[in-house]
Amino acid sequence: MPLLFTELDHVGVLRQAGGGRDPDPAHVAVLAELAGAGGISVTYTRGASGFQERDLRVLRDVVRTVFTLCLPPQDDLVKVALALRPDLVTLIPEPREPYGVERGLDVEDRRAELAACIDTLKGGKIPVVLLVDPLPQQIKAAQRAGAGGVRLHTGRFSWAADQAARAAEYEALLNGAKVAQRLGLPVHAGGGIGYQTVGAIAQIPEVDAVVVGHGFVARAVLVGVAEAVRELLRVMREGAAR
Repeated sequence: MPLLFTELDHVGVLRQAGGGRDPDPAHVAVLAELAGAGGISVTYTRGASGFQERDLRVLRDVVRTVFTLCLPPQDDLVKVALALRPDLVTLIPEPREPYGVERGLDVEDRRAELAACIDTLKGGKIPVVLLVDPLPQQIKAAQRAGAGGVRLHTGRFSWAADQAARAAEYEALLNGAKVAQRLGLPVHAGGGIGYQTVGAIAQIPEVDAVVVGHGFVARAVLVGVAEAVRELLRVMREGAAR
């Protein structure tokens, strides 16, 4: 079964809505890990992020699993990552506030820019994953750019309007994961995943980690962080066993 990475971006949004004090992302991270989460992920940008650099430093200190920092490939943000030294950096397109990232990077068109960014981070001994749509040409471009892995954007699957569309998008994810594995790239999956779709993603044998953000935070509001994580893991186990 893949690891569960809980993404805390909407914890930051919720905190901003309440004046910038509660809930504390570090508290949420600790509770999620104690309940079984295998990683913590946050997005950091200068404009659309609910996090400050202080939050990142605190999270770096308290997270005991895999701490992933997601950011656009911008020089000032790369410098933050180099100083912070997360376990993993995931490069993403510039988010559209406050809705997050709705697509993967166009690695084919931005390969030179991304390769320079990847080289800088790898020089700091920080592994780099690229968020891409599950298209073979984008996955191959990520490998050529020097990425150490890919995160397949699952939004089109998760947001599909009907079963036929969802089946087609799921087939694209299956194929994309196989392409990445053949290229030797670890595979993460994330984007719009909720409790109704996480089981299907967990069935894909090539997927090493599943990233759940808004769905996790929305459920945690109702049942608490620990129970929200346990429910996700239960659905993932059931999906992986099919």
